[in-house]
Amino acid sequence: MTFQAQYFMPDDGTLRELGRLQVLHSQLDHALRLAIKRMLGISVDDSGYWNETRGMTAALRDKARKLIAERYANDDDKDAILNKVLDDAEGATELRNRALHSVWMNMPGAEPFLHDRDNALKAHVNFQLPSVATLADVSQRLQRIHRVLDSVTRDLL
Repeated sequence: MTFQAQYFMPDDGTLRELGRLQVLHSQLDHALRLAIKRMLGISVDDSGYWNETRGMTAALRDKARKLIAERYANDDDKDAILNKVLDDAEGATELRNRALHSVWMNMPGAEPFLHDRDNALKAHVNFQLPSVATLADVSQRLQRIHRVLDSVTRDLL
């Protein structure tokens, strides 16, 4: 006998944290763009700003890493701090993408789960639902990432 999974709607607390996570992640893109702008020494009004800060979070992180290697080559502390925060941003983005791009599903007699494709494995995979606490933790990590990116690159203004 086959069972078909059904869509699952998380509770209001989970939805609230998913919304907070999405807003903070969008702000992460902006924080990365500002950090890139500062490391390049340009203004948002500069004609090259849009070309230099184009892309989604992964491309922005890669661009920031290249600029960190150039700009902070003689400052191991700032280099290490910024690269660590970009590592954390990568992990937070992975959790955010899983929570927001997977399908929230439920099957009779089973716990709800996240369903998605793994392009590397070329297979469908299921993940455990994130708890409200986990989502809140990722949101706090994103807020810390914003603060660090802002404070460490602010001296370039």
